[in-house]
Amino acid sequence: MRIGIDASRAFVDSPTGTETYSYQVIRHILALPEARKHEWILYIKRISPSLIPPLKSSLRLASYAVRRGQGVILKEIPLSILWTQAGLAGRTWVDRLEVLWVPAHTLPVLRKPGLKTVVTIHGIEYEWLPEYENVLQKWYLPWSTIYAVRSATKVVAVSGFTKKQLVERLGADPGKIEVVHEGVETKIQKAKIKSVLKKYSLEEGKYLLFVGTIQPRKNLERLVEAFAVLCNAPSDPPLKSSLRLASYAVRGGRGSYEDFRLVIAGKWGWSYEGVRGAPVKYGVEDRVVFTGYVGEIEREVLLRSCLAYVQPSITEGFGLPVLEAMAARVPVVSSRGGALEEVTGAAGMLFNPYDVKEMVECLREVVESEGLRRELVKRGRERVKDFSWEKAARQTMKIIASL
Repeated sequence: MRIGIDASRAFVDSPTGTETYSYQVIRHILALPEARKHEWILYIKRISPSLIPPLKSSLRLASYAVRRGQGVILKEIPLSILWTQAGLAGRTWVDRLEVLWVPAHTLPVLRKPGLKTVVTIHGIEYEWLPEYENVLQKWYLPWSTIYAVRSATKVVAVSGFTKKQLVERLGADPGKIEVVHEGVETKIQKAKIKSVLKKYSLEEGKYLLFVGTIQPRKNLERLVEAFAVLCNAPSDPPLKSSLRLASYAVRGGRGSYEDFRLVIAGKWGWSYEGVRGAPVKYGVEDRVVFTGYVGEIEREVLLRSCLAYVQPSITEGFGLPVLEAMAARVPVVSSRGGALEEVTGAAGMLFNPYDVKEMVECLREVVESEGLRRELVKRGRERVKDFSWEKAARQTMKIIASL
């Protein structure tokens, strides 16, 4: 079969969740023995010197020869606007594709008749995007998602929560939606811990960490408020948690928080004024560190060196950083927003994202109980065994090959 892939998000300079998913699943699909039976065409926006290493790394896994009906071909579509609806749509005709897989939401409308399509939906959080304030985008964003899930031959949802939303809110056919969870790399790389921590004036084990783009649905203003309460309020006896693990000995107290920090690692997205001003508003301006966007090495160091990872989001279509924290052997404190409870399972402390008091209670239990942290790390190590990029690739390959 001649299979086209929208790889426009897979090879970018500063990847976030959707880009990481695209790169990892494409890379692992091309490494599968069964992929050799097909001809693959990867469509990208541009080839720049900075992208050559990841391209070579990915395609090296699929080093089998390009011959009739087999192999991997890269094709550049150098358009800055209408990339999907003009450029990619045109290639489906010219390249005589039999199947097209889009790893992120948007299908070309004017594609070749009879083309089988697979589209991955990561969530329907478009209401939270800044473009949603624009009248045209307020129509286009939901329309493009509705069109994709209704017109695609098969739909991949990254979580059961996302599938439920597609069915209940967008009227999608549940029979053509397959749930394929995202994966996580469990191999721990060697990194220069001291230099990274020194860069941000941090000490190992003396900070809480959040990783992600700074935007409203990440709920970071409430996280800063909860952190301020945690640092400044007297330490109460730990409450009985949802995990029923609060019987461990409590160390510290208010004095334990004197040198404690909250690290928010991620690029400034949109509507972030409240988050930027929150440390001053709540009196912890000297304790909150904004790192900006961090690359893979720095992100791994920050994860491995934090006391606990916190994901306070109001909603998530999946929640990849939670898995990355578990893989880094770090205890997780997460909201129940969106798919986060589905991903975290019993391996994390869970709270209502709108309840600052409950967030504080969960944070305090984890910070003050070494035994609880050990138990969460143990559960996290077991939890991540259920998720891998190879597994996601095999499931996605099976869906594509079935068409």
